[in-house]
Amino acid sequence: MYIPHLEIFQVRNLQSLKIDCHPLANIIYGVNGSGKTSLLEAVYLLGRGRSFRHRDLRLVVNHQAEELVVSAKIKKGMPATAHQIGVKRTSSGKFAARFDGKTFQSAVQLASVLPLQLIDAHSFNLLEGGPLQRRQFLDWGVFHVEQTYGDVWKRFQKVLKQRNQLLRHGRIDEESLSVWTAEFVPLSEEVSRLRDKYLSGLVKHVKEVARLFDGLGSLDIEYYQGWSVEASLADVMSADKKRDFSVGTTSHGAHKADMRIKVDGVPASEGLSRGQTKLLVYALKLAQATYFREATGDSCLFLLDDLPAELDVHHRQQVVACLYGLECQFFVTGVDRSDFDVLVKDRPHQMFHVEHGVVTVG
Repeated sequence: MYIPHLEIFQVRNLQSLKIDCHPLANIIYGVNGSGKTSLLEAVYLLGRGRSFRHRDLRLVVNHQAEELVVSAKIKKGMPATAHQIGVKRTSSGKFAARFDGKTFQSAVQLASVLPLQLIDAHSFNLLEGGPLQRRQFLDWGVFHVEQTYGDVWKRFQKVLKQRNQLLRHGRIDEESLSVWTAEFVPLSEEVSRLRDKYLSGLVKHVKEVARLFDGLGSLDIEYYQGWSVEASLADVMSADKKRDFSVGTTSHGAHKADMRIKVDGVPASEGLSRGQTKLLVYALKLAQATYFREATGDSCLFLLDDLPAELDVHHRQQVVACLYGLECQFFVTGVDRSDFDVLVKDRPHQMFHVEHGVVTVG
Protein backbone atom coordinates (compact mmCIF):
# COMPACT_ATOMS: atom_id res chain seq x y z
CA MET A 1 0.00 0.00 0.00
CA TYR A 2 1.30 3.46 -0.84
CA ILE A 3 0.25 7.00 -1.70
CA PRO A 4 1.23 8.02 -5.24
CA HIS A 5 -0.45 11.44 -5.08
CA LEU A 6 -1.25 13.73 -2.13
CA GLU A 7 -3.18 16.99 -1.92
CA ILE A 8 -3.20 19.22 1.17
CA PHE A 9 -5.24 22.36 1.74
CA GLN A 10 -5.10 24.67 4.77
CA VAL A 11 -3.19 22.38 7.14
CA ARG A 12 -1.35 24.89 9.30
CA ASN A 13 0.97 26.86 6.97
CA LEU A 14 0.48 24.41 4.07
CA GLN A 15 -2.20 26.38 2.29
CA SER A 16 -2.34 24.48 -1.00
CA LEU A 17 -0.04 21.81 -2.32
CA LYS A 18 -0.15 18.82 -4.61
CA ILE A 19 2.74 16.36 -4.73
CA ASP A 20 3.51 13.07 -6.43
CA CYS A 21 5.03 10.76 -3.85
CA HIS A 22 7.63 8.05 -4.28
CA PRO A 23 6.37 4.52 -3.52
CA LEU A 24 9.33 4.03 -1.18
CA ALA A 25 11.40 6.85 0.35
CA ASN A 26 10.12 10.42 0.61
CA ILE A 27 12.64 12.77 2.23
CA ILE A 28 11.25 16.08 3.50
CA TYR A 29 13.79 18.68 4.61
CA GLY A 30 13.79 22.33 5.57
CA VAL A 31 14.38 24.68 8.49
CA ASN A 32 12.35 24.43 11.66
CA GLY A 33 8.89 25.91 11.26
CA SER A 34 8.86 25.49 7.50
CA GLY A 35 6.00 22.96 7.46
CA LYS A 36 7.80 19.58 7.35
CA THR A 37 5.98 18.05 10.29
CA SER A 38 2.70 19.57 9.08
CA LEU A 39 3.05 17.45 5.94
CA LEU A 40 3.38 14.32 8.09
CA GLU A 41 0.45 15.56 10.15
CA ALA A 42 -1.67 15.81 7.00
CA VAL A 43 -0.93 12.19 6.06
CA TYR A 44 -1.69 11.16 9.64
CA LEU A 45 -5.06 12.91 9.38
CA LEU A 46 -5.85 10.72 6.37
CA GLY A 47 -5.21 7.54 8.34
CA ARG A 48 -6.49 8.53 11.78
CA GLY A 49 -8.83 11.48 11.33
CA ARG A 50 -6.94 13.43 13.97
CA SER A 51 -3.61 15.14 14.64
CA PHE A 52 -0.68 13.59 16.50
CA ARG A 53 0.41 17.05 17.70
CA HIS A 54 -2.75 18.56 19.19
CA ARG A 55 -6.10 17.31 20.40
CA ASP A 56 -7.67 20.62 19.43
CA LEU A 57 -7.95 20.48 15.65
CA ARG A 58 -8.76 24.17 15.51
CA LEU A 59 -5.01 24.65 15.88
CA VAL A 60 -4.38 22.47 12.82
CA VAL A 61 -6.67 24.40 10.47
CA ASN A 62 -4.86 27.36 8.92
CA HIS A 63 -5.77 30.44 10.96
CA GLN A 64 -7.02 32.22 7.83
CA ALA A 65 -9.31 29.34 6.82
CA GLU A 66 -12.42 27.67 8.19
CA GLU A 67 -11.59 24.12 7.15
CA LEU A 68 -8.78 21.83 6.07
CA VAL A 69 -8.93 19.15 3.42
CA VAL A 70 -6.47 16.31 2.79
CA SER A 71 -7.00 13.88 -0.06
CA ALA A 72 -4.90 11.23 -1.75
CA LYS A 73 -4.83 8.49 -4.27
CA ILE A 74 -3.73 5.25 -2.67
CA LYS A 75 -2.77 1.93 -4.19
CA LYS A 76 -3.49 -1.24 -2.25
CA GLY A 77 -3.09 -4.98 -2.70
CA MET A 78 -1.36 -7.20 -5.22
CA PRO A 79 -1.89 -6.40 -7.98
CA ALA A 80 -2.27 -2.82 -6.82
CA THR A 81 -5.66 -1.20 -7.32
CA ALA A 82 -6.21 2.56 -7.11
CA HIS A 83 -8.51 4.17 -4.55
CA GLN A 84 -9.36 7.72 -3.49
CA ILE A 85 -9.47 8.84 0.14
CA GLY A 86 -10.16 12.23 1.68
CA VAL A 87 -10.85 13.91 5.00
CA LYS A 88 -12.20 17.32 5.96
CA ARG A 89 -12.08 18.98 9.35
CA THR A 90 -13.62 22.36 10.10
CA SER A 91 -12.49 24.88 12.69
CA SER A 92 -15.80 24.22 14.47
CA GLY A 93 -14.94 20.53 14.87
CA LYS A 94 -17.02 18.93 12.12
CA PHE A 95 -15.52 15.84 10.48
CA ALA A 96 -16.12 14.24 7.10
CA ALA A 97 -14.30 11.35 5.41
CA ARG A 98 -14.83 9.53 2.13
CA PHE A 99 -13.28 6.49 0.52
CA ASP A 100 -14.01 5.75 -3.15
CA GLY A 101 -17.06 7.97 -2.90
CA LYS A 102 -18.41 6.22 0.20
CA THR A 103 -18.93 8.27 3.34
CA PHE A 104 -17.11 6.99 6.42
CA GLN A 105 -18.85 7.39 9.75
CA SER A 106 -15.77 7.22 11.98
CA ALA A 107 -12.00 7.56 12.03
CA VAL A 108 -11.73 3.81 12.72
CA GLN A 109 -12.77 3.17 9.13
CA LEU A 110 -9.89 5.35 7.94
CA ALA A 111 -7.41 3.29 9.94
CA SER A 112 -8.66 0.11 8.32
CA VAL A 113 -7.87 1.32 4.78
CA LEU A 114 -4.74 3.37 5.49
CA PRO A 115 -2.63 1.59 8.14
CA LEU A 116 0.23 3.81 9.20
CA GLN A 117 2.98 3.88 11.79
CA LEU A 118 4.20 7.11 13.37
CA ILE A 119 7.55 7.53 15.10
CA ASP A 120 8.20 10.93 16.66
CA ALA A 121 9.65 12.29 19.90
CA HIS A 122 6.63 11.04 21.86
CA SER A 123 6.85 7.47 20.55
CA PHE A 124 9.43 6.59 23.17
CA ASN A 125 6.69 6.68 25.80
CA LEU A 126 5.96 3.20 24.49
CA LEU A 127 8.70 2.02 26.85
CA GLU A 128 8.99 4.89 29.31
CA GLY A 129 5.27 5.63 29.75
CA GLY A 130 2.46 3.71 31.39
CA PRO A 131 0.65 0.55 30.25
CA LEU A 132 -1.84 2.53 28.13
CA GLN A 133 0.79 3.21 25.46
CA ARG A 134 1.69 -0.46 25.24
CA ARG A 135 -1.96 -1.53 25.07
CA GLN A 136 -2.46 0.93 22.21
CA PHE A 137 0.56 -0.56 20.46
CA LEU A 138 -0.88 -4.05 20.81
CA ASP A 139 -4.36 -2.97 19.79
CA TRP A 140 -3.07 -1.38 16.57
CA GLY A 141 -1.57 -4.71 15.58
CA VAL A 142 -4.51 -6.89 16.59
CA PHE A 143 -6.96 -4.55 14.85
CA HIS A 144 -5.10 -4.89 11.57
CA VAL A 145 -4.58 -8.67 11.57
CA GLU A 146 -7.74 -9.95 13.31
CA GLN A 147 -10.92 -8.99 11.47
CA THR A 148 -13.18 -9.50 14.49
CA TYR A 149 -11.13 -7.44 16.92
CA GLY A 150 -12.55 -4.01 16.16
CA ASP A 151 -16.07 -5.08 17.05
CA VAL A 152 -14.98 -7.04 20.14
CA TRP A 153 -12.89 -4.14 21.44
CA LYS A 154 -15.71 -1.64 20.85
CA ARG A 155 -18.21 -3.79 22.76
CA PHE A 156 -15.69 -4.34 25.55
CA GLN A 157 -15.13 -0.59 25.95
CA LYS A 158 -18.89 0.05 26.05
CA VAL A 159 -19.51 -2.56 28.75
CA LEU A 160 -16.52 -1.36 30.80
CA LYS A 161 -17.83 2.21 30.65
CA GLN A 162 -21.32 1.13 31.76
CA ARG A 163 -19.94 -0.96 34.64
CA ASN A 164 -17.74 1.89 35.86
CA GLN A 165 -20.62 4.35 35.68
CA LEU A 166 -22.67 2.02 37.87
CA LEU A 167 -19.81 1.71 40.36
CA ARG A 168 -19.57 5.51 40.60
CA HIS A 169 -23.32 5.90 41.03
CA GLY A 170 -22.98 6.09 44.79
CA ARG A 171 -25.25 3.26 45.87
CA ILE A 172 -24.84 -0.49 45.66
CA ASP A 173 -27.00 -2.11 42.98
CA GLU A 174 -25.69 -5.66 42.96
CA GLU A 175 -28.27 -6.96 40.52
CA SER A 176 -27.37 -4.44 37.83
CA LEU A 177 -23.68 -4.93 38.57
CA SER A 178 -24.02 -8.69 38.06
CA VAL A 179 -25.59 -8.12 34.65
CA TRP A 180 -22.73 -5.91 33.45
CA THR A 181 -20.12 -8.21 35.00
CA ALA A 182 -21.61 -11.18 33.15
CA GLU A 183 -21.09 -9.29 29.88
CA PHE A 184 -17.71 -7.91 30.87
CA VAL A 185 -15.98 -11.21 31.69
CA PRO A 186 -16.27 -13.01 28.29
CA LEU A 187 -15.49 -9.81 26.35
CA SER A 188 -12.43 -9.15 28.49
CA GLU A 189 -11.28 -12.74 28.03
CA GLU A 190 -11.71 -12.48 24.24
CA VAL A 191 -9.78 -9.21 24.04
CA SER A 192 -7.03 -10.81 26.10
CA ARG A 193 -7.00 -13.97 23.99
CA LEU A 194 -6.61 -12.02 20.74
CA ARG A 195 -3.91 -9.77 22.17
CA ASP A 196 -1.96 -12.72 23.52
CA LYS A 197 -2.26 -14.54 20.21
CA TYR A 198 -1.01 -11.48 18.34
CA LEU A 199 1.93 -10.90 20.68
CA SER A 200 2.98 -14.55 20.38
CA GLY A 201 3.31 -14.05 16.63
CA LEU A 202 4.98 -10.66 16.96
CA VAL A 203 7.79 -11.61 19.34
CA LYS A 204 9.84 -13.50 16.77
CA HIS A 205 9.76 -10.50 14.44
CA VAL A 206 10.85 -8.14 17.23
CA LYS A 207 13.83 -10.35 18.00
CA GLU A 208 14.76 -10.63 14.33
CA VAL A 209 14.67 -6.87 13.80
CA ALA A 210 16.49 -6.18 17.08
CA ARG A 211 19.35 -8.40 15.94
CA LEU A 212 19.84 -6.06 12.97
CA PHE A 213 20.55 -3.14 15.32
CA ASP A 214 23.84 -2.80 17.16
CA GLY A 215 23.53 -2.19 20.89
CA LEU A 216 20.44 -4.18 21.88
CA GLY A 217 20.78 -7.26 24.06
CA SER A 218 18.62 -10.36 24.50
CA LEU A 219 14.90 -9.53 24.46
CA ASP A 220 12.05 -11.13 26.39
CA ILE A 221 8.45 -9.95 25.97
CA GLU A 222 5.54 -11.19 28.08
CA TYR A 223 1.84 -10.35 28.07
CA TYR A 224 0.12 -9.49 31.35
CA GLN A 225 -3.58 -9.96 30.73
CA GLY A 226 -4.84 -7.68 33.51
CA TRP A 227 -5.49 -10.36 36.14
CA SER A 228 -3.64 -13.35 37.55
CA VAL A 229 -3.31 -16.38 35.28
CA GLU A 230 -3.80 -18.52 38.39
CA ALA A 231 -7.45 -17.51 38.74
CA SER A 232 -10.43 -17.16 36.44
CA LEU A 233 -11.55 -13.62 35.72
CA ALA A 234 -15.01 -14.45 37.07
CA ASP A 235 -13.48 -15.43 40.43
CA VAL A 236 -11.28 -12.33 40.44
CA MET A 237 -14.29 -10.09 39.74
CA SER A 238 -16.23 -11.73 42.55
CA ALA A 239 -13.39 -11.12 45.00
CA ASP A 240 -13.05 -7.52 43.75
CA LYS A 241 -16.69 -6.57 44.33
CA LYS A 242 -16.25 -4.59 47.55
CA ARG A 243 -13.06 -3.00 46.32
CA ASP A 244 -14.64 -1.95 43.02
CA PHE A 245 -17.52 -0.24 44.83
CA SER A 246 -15.05 1.47 47.14
CA VAL A 247 -12.79 2.88 44.42
CA GLY A 248 -15.57 3.39 41.87
CA THR A 249 -13.89 1.55 39.02
CA THR A 250 -13.21 -1.95 37.69
CA SER A 251 -9.96 -3.18 39.22
CA HIS A 252 -9.09 -6.08 36.88
CA GLY A 253 -9.67 -6.99 33.26
CA ALA A 254 -8.23 -6.47 29.80
CA HIS A 255 -8.16 -2.69 30.36
CA LYS A 256 -5.37 -3.30 32.88
CA ALA A 257 -3.21 -5.34 30.50
CA ASP A 258 0.43 -4.60 29.80
CA MET A 259 3.29 -5.77 27.60
CA ARG A 260 6.34 -6.39 29.78
CA ILE A 261 9.65 -6.06 27.97
CA LYS A 262 13.02 -7.08 29.37
CA VAL A 263 16.49 -6.70 27.89
CA ASP A 264 19.12 -9.07 29.29
CA GLY A 265 16.69 -9.86 32.12
CA VAL A 266 16.17 -6.22 33.17
CA PRO A 267 12.96 -4.22 32.52
CA ALA A 268 13.56 -2.09 29.43
CA SER A 269 12.37 1.07 31.19
CA GLU A 270 15.07 0.61 33.84
CA GLY A 271 18.08 -0.86 32.08
CA LEU A 272 18.33 0.91 28.72
CA SER A 273 20.09 4.12 27.84
CA ARG A 274 18.15 6.82 25.98
CA GLY A 275 19.76 5.71 22.71
CA GLN A 276 18.93 2.05 23.31
CA THR A 277 15.34 2.97 24.18
CA LYS A 278 14.96 4.74 20.83
CA LEU A 279 16.40 1.76 18.99
CA LEU A 280 14.06 -0.68 20.72
CA VAL A 281 11.02 1.45 19.84
CA TYR A 282 12.10 1.43 16.19
CA ALA A 283 12.55 -2.34 16.41
CA LEU A 284 9.06 -2.78 17.85
CA LYS A 285 7.42 -0.62 15.18
CA LEU A 286 9.35 -2.20 12.32
CA ALA A 287 8.56 -5.68 13.65
CA GLN A 288 4.89 -4.76 13.78
CA ALA A 289 5.04 -3.70 10.13
CA THR A 290 6.79 -6.96 9.26
CA TYR A 291 4.08 -9.00 10.97
CA PHE A 292 1.39 -6.93 9.29
CA ARG A 293 2.88 -7.69 5.88
CA GLU A 294 3.15 -11.40 6.71
CA ALA A 295 -0.46 -11.57 7.89
CA THR A 296 -2.11 -9.43 5.20
CA GLY A 297 0.24 -9.47 2.22
CA ASP A 298 0.24 -5.67 2.19
CA SER A 299 2.49 -2.99 3.64
CA CYS A 300 1.77 -0.16 6.05
CA LEU A 301 3.06 3.39 5.72
CA PHE A 302 5.67 4.99 7.98
CA LEU A 303 5.91 8.59 9.18
CA LEU A 304 9.23 9.40 10.86
CA ASP A 305 9.57 12.90 12.26
CA ASP A 306 13.08 14.36 12.56
CA LEU A 307 14.98 11.09 12.22
CA PRO A 308 18.45 12.76 12.34
CA ALA A 309 17.68 14.24 15.75
CA GLU A 310 16.70 10.86 17.21
CA LEU A 311 19.48 8.51 16.05
CA ASP A 312 23.16 8.64 15.15
CA VAL A 313 24.23 8.13 11.54
CA HIS A 314 25.02 4.44 11.92
CA HIS A 315 21.66 3.56 13.42
CA ARG A 316 19.83 5.79 10.93
CA GLN A 317 21.37 3.67 8.19
CA GLN A 318 20.17 0.49 9.87
CA VAL A 319 16.61 1.82 10.27
CA VAL A 320 16.41 3.04 6.66
CA ALA A 321 17.79 -0.29 5.43
CA CYS A 322 14.97 -2.06 7.31
CA LEU A 323 12.38 0.24 5.75
CA TYR A 324 13.70 -0.49 2.27
CA GLY A 325 13.72 -4.18 3.12
CA LEU A 326 10.04 -3.99 4.03
CA GLU A 327 9.33 -2.40 0.64
CA CYS A 328 7.02 0.07 2.37
CA GLN A 329 6.46 3.73 1.69
CA PHE A 330 7.91 6.11 4.25
CA PHE A 331 7.97 9.85 4.80
CA VAL A 332 10.85 11.14 6.89
CA THR A 333 11.71 14.69 7.94
CA GLY A 334 14.88 16.51 8.92
CA VAL A 335 16.50 19.93 8.74
CA ASP A 336 19.45 19.31 6.42
CA ARG A 337 19.39 17.47 3.13
CA SER A 338 22.97 16.35 3.73
CA ASP A 339 21.76 14.20 6.65
CA PHE A 340 19.88 12.03 4.17
CA ASP A 341 22.24 11.87 1.20
CA VAL A 342 24.23 8.97 2.63
CA LEU A 343 21.06 7.16 3.74
CA VAL A 344 19.43 6.98 0.31
CA LYS A 345 22.48 7.08 -1.94
CA ASP A 346 21.98 4.72 -4.90
CA ARG A 347 18.51 3.86 -3.59
CA PRO A 348 15.15 4.92 -5.08
CA HIS A 349 13.77 8.03 -3.38
CA GLN A 350 12.34 11.51 -3.80
CA MET A 351 13.53 14.66 -2.06
CA PHE A 352 11.15 17.48 -1.09
CA HIS A 353 12.25 20.87 0.18
CA VAL A 354 9.82 22.81 2.38
CA GLU A 355 10.13 26.55 2.87
CA HIS A 356 7.44 28.82 4.33
CA GLY A 357 4.77 26.22 3.62
CA VAL A 358 5.78 25.76 -0.01
CA VAL A 359 6.97 22.32 -1.11
CA THR A 360 9.30 21.85 -4.08
CA VAL A 361 10.87 18.72 -5.52
CA GLY A 362 14.62 18.30 -5.18
